Amino acid sequence: MSSVSARCRAALDAAQRNTLNAWRWLDAEGALQAAAESDARLARGAGRALEGQLFAIKANIAVNGWPHDGGLRARRSLRASRDATVIGRLRDAGAVLLGLTQMDEGALGATGYSIDGPIHHPLREGWSVGGSSGGSAAALAAGHCDAALGTDTIGSIRIPASLCGISGLKPTPGLVSLEGVLPLDARFDHVGPMSRDPAALWPLLCCLRGLPITALPIRENSLGGRTLGVFEGLDSLECTPAVLEAYSKSITRLRESGAVLRSIDVRTFDLPRVRRAVFSLCERTLALEHATQRAADPKGYSPAMQSMLDYGARLTEADCLRFEQRIADFREAWDASTAGLEACITPISPVTSVPHASPPPTNIADLTVIATAAGCPAASVPCEVAEGALPVGLQILAPAGQDARVCSLGMRLAAGSSEA
Repeated sequence: MSSVSARCRAALDAAQRNTLNAWRWLDAEGALQAAAESDARLARGAGRALEGQLFAIKANIAVNGWPHDGGLRARRSLRASRDATVIGRLRDAGAVLLGLTQMDEGALGATGYSIDGPIHHPLREGWSVGGSSGGSAAALAAGHCDAALGTDTIGSIRIPASLCGISGLKPTPGLVSLEGVLPLDARFDHVGPMSRDPAALWPLLCCLRGLPITALPIRENSLGGRTLGVFEGLDSLECTPAVLEAYSKSITRLRESGAVLRSIDVRTFDLPRVRRAVFSLCERTLALEHATQRAADPKGYSPAMQSMLDYGARLTEADCLRFEQRIADFREAWDASTAGLEACITPISPVTSVPHASPPPTNIADLTVIATAAGCPAASVPCEVAEGALPVGLQILAPAGQDARVCSLGMRLAAGSSEA
């Protein structure tokens, strides 16, 4: 087995080539030192939970001494003065931090386009990885690291995980500390893990919470007899044929595994309007947060970001109350439609990756907004797709606090699982 130091050098070499524009900044010296310390601990049998695992960190999460710009040109000169809580927990578990990954500007978007240009898909140069945690997803899918941290407000972990064929988790709100994370809207923001292996999501979540890694409950280890919700009416969201086909195959696997399926009509919820409500409130919050900085340095924000912040600044109190009510109405409808279900299984996004040269899809977060507005945990795991096809992600949603269930079902449903 290669030493941590050898794997770290190889990872840094791949990251420094950065042909994907996945990396914002690398800490080669710090990573190699941490790797050598991990090798020493492993040699004396003192390895910890994540000993020697190589991590990429999204650029809106504070790491002491590293740039802390959150993808904003206006913050390019700023450095973090201390670690975010989740970074301290990774260090305590033995993780080796490689550097910061690129992200959509201010985390307000899902195009996979950073202020340094587009983040390229590892399978198709010039195609989108989604966002806003696109750099973390690209670095993982390309094999530059073992795991990554992202943030998810309306789908920013789950969308790039889906488009890149990896796994990611948006935890239950409040479960993982946001201290040291640049906010988009703290009511909707989450920090979560990303991995190529869906089985890693649960232990990573335990570490991010500062808890010992425990086994998943035995009850969560099978699909037989589970009462699960599945969607009908997805044509209303303009799902692509590739997404519909992959989702249909997943439903067939569920049925063959003995799950009890209950259909839910997605048209009940008018998800595009729910997504627009959450996004508008985020634009409002970010406009207020950056009002002073924008006045002092308007060139520190791209024209696209300026437009979104201008819109947020124009929203009235009545507008915001109307959006809040729309979210509350959705949550009531969601709770009623899913009562008695252990989990719901949906696609992550109506679309797969698209060329950066194409107009970005406006519906990309129409399904991920469910977990945001409903306040529940959600995982993205890869679906089975035809050889050579672009990845498609499957979303597992469960009631608040049932993160173990989401992770376990994700393991069972991920493409290639022998236990599904």
